[in-house]
Amino acid sequence: MRVLIVGAGVAGLAARRALVRRGFTVKVIERNRSAGAGGAGLFLPGNGVRALCDLGLREGLFRLSHAVNSQRFYNERGRLLLSVDTNEYWRDVASCRSIRRSDLWQLLNDGMDPDDIEFRQIVDISSNNQGCHVYFADGCMDDFDLVIGADGVNSAVRGLTFKQAASPEYVGNVCWRFIVPNTCSVDEWSVMLGADRSLLAKPISKTELYIYADMSVDQASAGDYSYETPLLPLFEAIAGPLRPALELSSEAVVHFAELVRLWMGTWYQNRVALVGDAAHASPPSMAQGACLAIEDALVLAEELAATPGIEIALGRYQSRQKVRADWVHRQCAARDKMRRLPPAVRNGLLRFAGGAIYRRSYSLLKKPL
Repeated sequence: MRVLIVGAGVAGLAARRALVRRGFTVKVIERNRSAGAGGAGLFLPGNGVRALCDLGLREGLFRLSHAVNSQRFYNERGRLLLSVDTNEYWRDVASCRSIRRSDLWQLLNDGMDPDDIEFRQIVDISSNNQGCHVYFADGCMDDFDLVIGADGVNSAVRGLTFKQAASPEYVGNVCWRFIVPNTCSVDEWSVMLGADRSLLAKPISKTELYIYADMSVDQASAGDYSYETPLLPLFEAIAGPLRPALELSSEAVVHFAELVRLWMGTWYQNRVALVGDAAHASPPSMAQGACLAIEDALVLAEELAATPGIEIALGRYQSRQKVRADWVHRQCAARDKMRRLPPAVRNGLLRFAGGAIYRRSYSLLKKPL
């Protein structure tokens, strides 16, 4: 079976690794020659770490990543509302970690053939139940048994193949991500919650701190913000001990985004399948973008190897993973709704019921794939 993966991000590289380990012939194409250099940091809850370990990457992951032993939630005045012992909660799955996105990209490439990745762009796909004709921007055409769209929330594969698919939907928040030296002495995942904005910090190494900041903004005003927006005036009131990190943001590489969600009824059509954000992008409040993408890769490879008939395998892949992705969508919506409650109500919920809310929100994801 010849497989083409479109996109060399986390989803695409995880899919390649999972398929190659099962004996498939795989080619990856990517239009961005800097695909592995960008991004900031990632938080990997236990299910994502388990998935990477299942890809054979445990040793490298624990060498390159940083332990997340607890998650701490503070109000805008710096009062601790909730502390979750992540080691205890995820004990039967895997420990939580944080990592540079570029380090994860390199880890997923470890031991793979660099010639598997070609820097080119697709312009059309013709698919039926026999295979796919793929047309490239350089004028060439090639045939594949299966095409996997792993090209993110603005997927070209989805646009070419799933003509009736919904477009990504703005969820009402903009965000900034960056990495700075850890001059704040933050030792664990910590978030400061304001009325309409939040500021999150987590160590990704002994000396570096990953910062995620988001703010509620109506769609008409979202265009007023960018990676160049000064962050200290926006978040100073809730920054507390994270103020030094904000002051350093002007010297950091800042990534800006409008947060979106994407829900699709089906993730495959004929011999074309979607994985990761191309199929089910959600806001980052559950930290499941990379985790679900890696899980998708594992399940898809398992079903293709074990199930007679590609279409049957794709159906089984979707039925197994869509349950988890739809769950994450619902939990993200519930979390975002809680965040928009009046601060006194939200803070009370976190103080007195936050542990139960956390345990429930991740309960399905603790289960085996």
